[in-house]
This record gives sequence, C-alpha cells and structure tokens, in this order.
Amino acid sequence: MLEIKNLWIETEDFPILRNIELKAERGKLKIILGESGGGKSTLGLFIGGILKENTRARGSLFLDGKEYFPPDEKSWRGKKAGIVFQDPYSFFDPRKKILSSIKEVLKYHLFLRGNESEKRALFWLNKVNFPEKFYNYFPYQLSGGMLQRAAIASVSCLEPEIIIADEPTSALDPPLRKGISKLLKKISRDRYVIYITHFAEEALELGEDFLVLYSGYVMEETEGKFFHPYSKLLLGSIVKRGKKLKPAKGFSPHPSQLPEGCPFRERCQLENERCRELPPLRKINSSKLRCWNVS
Repeated sequence: MLEIKNLWIETEDFPILRNIELKAERGKLKIILGESGGGKSTLGLFIGGILKENTRARGSLFLDGKEYFPPDEKSWRGKKAGIVFQDPYSFFDPRKKILSSIKEVLKYHLFLRGNESEKRALFWLNKVNFPEKFYNYFPYQLSGGMLQRAAIASVSCLEPEIIIADEPTSALDPPLRKGISKLLKKISRDRYVIYITHFAEEALELGEDFLVLYSGYVMEETEGKFFHPYSKLLLGSIVKRGKKLKPAKGFSPHPSQLPEGCPFRERCQLENERCRELPPLRKINSSKLRCWNVS
C-alpha cells in the first residue's frame, strides 16, 4: 500500500495542498483528476521526491508499511519512484540518441555498463513497443507519441515501485492518447502507478480508483461511482454525440484566494448557508467526499 496522510505543501504565504489523504494499491491504477491549478502536479512531484522551489511539506508518506517523509530526491527518485512528465520533448537530452540516453540513465542510477545496460534498455524499449528503427534517432526526429513511449521505457527500466504519470497525453493528438494511457495501465500490473489527468473521459476509460482534487483539497476519493457536485461537473465535460454540453460555471480560485468554507461553493448548484463552513472529508456510500449536501 502507498499511503499519504495529512499532507500539507505550503509556500511562505499560502498552502498549495491542504490535508491530503491518499491510498493506492499495487497493480491498480490510481487516477488523480481535476482542473488546472488544483494541485495535481504538485502532489505528483511530491510523490516522486520533488518539492517545488520555496515550498515546504509536512505530513506522512508510507510505502508498504515503512514511512518515508519527506521522500529524499537522491535516494527516492529513480529507485523508489519515477516520473513521466507532460512534455516528452523536454525529457531527453537533445544531443543524445534515444538508446544512448536510456543507457545513461542505467549507468547513473544502477551503475550498469556495456552489454548489461544495453540489454536492459532494449528490453524496455521493446516492452513499450518502441520500433527498433528509431533506437538511434535523436529526440527531434521523433513524434511526441514515440518520444513518450521512450520516456516511459526510460523511467520503467529502473523498475521503480512507483511511477507517476503527470498529464502524459495532454501534449499529444487524440489518436495517440489511448495508446500511451493503455501502455501505462499495462505497466501498472506489478507496481504503483499514479496517473494525473484533467481529461474526465480518459480517466473513466482507464481507472476504477480516483482522487478528485480542487484548489488544493481532496473533494472525493472513490472507486468508480461519483457523488460530489464537482466530480459531476467534470463528468459533464465529456463530449458525446447527441449530448448537450453544460458549460461549467466560474473558474477554479487561486489557492491564495479561496472563499470562506467549501472551496467549491461559489460554483456549486447545491450551495447553502452551511457551505460557509469547510466540510470534512467523510465516508458516504463507497466514497469519501467533502460535501455537506450529499448523503
């Protein structure tokens, strides 16, 4: 079990993440869903052992019963956790060919050289269906989809226990997104995979275990069925033939400018006077959610 308890990440002036609780099971894709500005990437970076500049963290992180807090970037990243970033073009050194880049990763983290590093690099490039003819291409010679496959191979070749995929398909054309997301789901079978996205349709296709973030708060943690008004707003953004789109009211507030009480109340159709008090995260049906008006 990967478990985070009472996580706060703060700048000197305001919190970015507030009292985050998260549980993820090995072999089961954990989807972190929400609009931009909700704190998804900050949470993903923290799990990967990276804190943004001028921020501090407090709370707890447990991996298989052992506490690691805060996860140290040098001993944690690469060995315990790896990150697939949003932009595959910034992942690789533009001066190095793909196979050479992955061998360099193995040399730095696992001290593998020669045939040993090449054998493992080739194994993982093959596992992510990266064509052999592209092994000695430079990054600029490849499409975004091919580069993202190579990035997944580069992270996976270290065989970390946790893989964080931070919006891995948002820079890709729609036809390429499904291939990359399904590849990450396949890799999740024997490890923890945290998949961050703002695409509600992609989230539903991939996952059955969701954490919904809004303005630094967990609004809902659920396995398949959504109850929170914010979760339903996200699902309403899914485009389907013959379906009338419902435009979302308002915008996510900056974490330094949250309204009093529930952070979602100014956009919520269920808002009432009680919403001026922050609701706790409580168990309702099979979910945990932060709302006074759902029972």
